[in-house]
Amino acid sequence: MSYTNRLRSLHLDSLACRRTIADLVMCYKILNNHVFHESGKFFTRSNVCRTRGNTMKLKKFHTLSARDGHFFSNRVVNVWNSLPDSVILSPTVAIALNINCRHLI
Repeated sequence: MSYTNRLRSLHLDSLACRRTIADLVMCYKILNNHVFHESGKFFTRSNVCRTRGNTMKLKKFHTLSARDGHFFSNRVVNVWNSLPDSVILSPTVAIALNINCRHLI
């Protein structure tokens, strides 16, 4: 069986999707002080107010190397900024976890 067929038969999401969700959960925990880290060390809130996405947008910094672009604090920003307020402002991680992978990637 192909990878896609195995995932479908086991009712699993792809590894890329599961990694993206794990990144989003960690981002949620950092921004909502559920882990012992200062959010300012990882993220800077964006001042840009656009109609798409959410009200807690993060700023993505320009990197000089491809390696730096894959750091957690950079790779999670685009996906985080695309999430709706219903996910971002949820009171618990369990509600935030209820994300459909097809909308993320």
